[in-house]
Amino acid sequence: MARYLLDTDAVIDYLLGIPSTVQLIQALYEQGDTIGVCGAVVAEVYSGLRQEEQVGASRLLEHCSYLVTGLHAARQAGIWRRLYRQRGQSLAVTDALIAATARASSATLITGDTALRSMPEVEVLPLPRVGRTG
Repeated sequence: MARYLLDTDAVIDYLLGIPSTVQLIQALYEQGDTIGVCGAVVAEVYSGLRQEEQVGASRLLEHCSYLVTGLHAARQAGIWRRLYRQRGQSLAVTDALIAATARASSATLITGDTALRSMPEVEVLPLPRVGRTG
């Protein structure tokens, strides 16, 4: 049984009913894998929701495991931001926290974010996003 952490874009795609994302997440869930979210993902999702979308989001998120961003992961996120900045690459605080939480939790990050997909430090399962970019 594997463990996965949904990035914000995966949650949003699921809530929008993007078929390829819905099928991926449902298949992982049905095979008994753990599907999780972390605080940064929940905050990002709710920051963009309209009032009428909150019930659906709550239903999805309540079925997910909650992966805690501990001190070690937060420290790692800061180190990665500094290292990537020194290389001339921008890494948002939330993205660094999500990536570090995935790594600290031994979870594969499900994301369509190209910056996160290119991080060799984190195991990533790219969103299939048939017909979409991002």
